[in-house]
Amino acid sequence: MTDVLVLWDLDLTLLDPAGFGARMIAPTLADLLGREPVLGASFAGRTDRAILTDLLELNGATGPDDDELVTSLMDAVARRCETFGDDLLAGGGGPLPGAHEAVAALAADPRVHQGIVTGNMRRTALLKLRLCGFDGLPDPDLGAFGDHHADRAHLVREALVAAARRGLDVPPSRAVVVGDHVHDVRGALDAGAACVAVATGRVTADELAAAGAHCVLPDLTDTDALRAAIHSAAG
Repeated sequence: MTDVLVLWDLDLTLLDPAGFGARMIAPTLADLLGREPVLGASFAGRTDRAILTDLLELNGATGPDDDELVTSLMDAVARRCETFGDDLLAGGGGPLPGAHEAVAALAADPRVHQGIVTGNMRRTALLKLRLCGFDGLPDPDLGAFGDHHADRAHLVREALVAAARRGLDVPPSRAVVVGDHVHDVRGALDAGAACVAVATGRVTADELAAAGAHCVLPDLTDTDALRAAIHSAAG
């Protein structure tokens, strides 16, 4: 049997963060600036590093190459998320319908290994997974996070390297990103992987298909359809 690597996006794919990130970023950035920040950067589908870099530039705090300040802000945001983690569920966040069942169904398939490709920093990703009841799967050590890259294709490539370190012989063509945004689709395709999209975010099914998703599902509630779509996309 040939292995398939399924790489899950988190926000609006497996879980609804209900604006948790923005609620944590705004006061953290205000503390750094000493004033109310401008929050005009695009958040959806992007990595935390890209978002926070843009916010610092918008607020006149840094140029595009000031990596040390970006890293410091990322650390401060992660600390606030960990301190006020209960705000995620209190604010209406939680696992999306069918998400737990989808992960469990794929875990029962011996050909499938489940990892993560998310724009979230590793610390905030692990926090969200814990709060939303995902216990060990998808595997956080089999994937990549938004700490270091703006381009999601780099995350897919990192996840493939992590799989190889595990002894999994998975070429890009046997990796399938499951995500809700055109950035997920493009990141997968740019890295030579496939994408099964779910229309559970702020992007329509037509937009996901136009971006090149191999299959678009309305949500994760039909586990048979998800499993079939993943194996079809992986050839």
